[in-house]
Amino acid sequence: MRSESSPKYWTLPNQMRIAYQSKAELEHFYHDIFERELYLRNGITINAGDCIFDVGSNIGLFSLFAFQKQRELDVYMFEPAPPLHSIIRTNLALHGLNAKLFTCGLSAASNSALFTFYPKSSGMSSFYADTQEEEEALRVIMLNQLAQGMEGMEEIMEFADDILADRLQHETYTCQLRTASDIILANAVERIDLLKIDAQKSELDILKGITGPDWNKISQIVMEVHDLDGRLSQIVDLLSDHGYDVISEQDDLYRGSNLHNVYAVRV
Repeated sequence: MRSESSPKYWTLPNQMRIAYQSKAELEHFYHDIFERELYLRNGITINAGDCIFDVGSNIGLFSLFAFQKQRELDVYMFEPAPPLHSIIRTNLALHGLNAKLFTCGLSAASNSALFTFYPKSSGMSSFYADTQEEEEALRVIMLNQLAQGMEGMEEIMEFADDILADRLQHETYTCQLRTASDIILANAVERIDLLKIDAQKSELDILKGITGPDWNKISQIVMEVHDLDGRLSQIVDLLSDHGYDVISEQDDLYRGSNLHNVYAVRV
């Protein structure tokens, strides 16, 4: 495992210097978050003074993006993967940002669970790890990149099996879980202007950890949903029942996979 005392650094195209876990992932995350502004679609906004819950922070790129949009924010970051905690703290310190980091995941109940961490595909790390599912998702992305004419993909696909096996080497940790409502109560959170969730198959669990009265505190939700066993329709119905205008869409890069994006704005 990489030593936490010697982080790797990179300068992004926008000249932002950051510490990172995986270079291949970093470029993909930057493109989605900063260039395409994937989390600010379908009516989702970030305004000065907002309270943001960044669930599944990874190395903190979404929070850095939010602070770039509006410097005055109250940000709560949630990341269970131990190898990423020092990277998040480094990135906050590099840019003089003050956010509250919770080294836990969110779920339907407060307890602990086994967490699988993929060092070379950290964004796929999960409390519900399934290497075959992760491999299928990565393969779909690679095939879509090939179809879109991404430079070098023909050569890469010749070694796809070896590349996927390497990217899905993993480590396991026992990590803490808390509910969103526990966090809201313990920190006297009066409102959440934006709840962002990217938690690799834990998204429905996270929503189940919001008790009735706390739903009214949440104005906007943007989340990645893994459509397993009808989960996408479950989540869309749940959010609609709680008073949100909901839009779901699938990015071209994920066509043929179970990955969807859901945007919910309280009506």
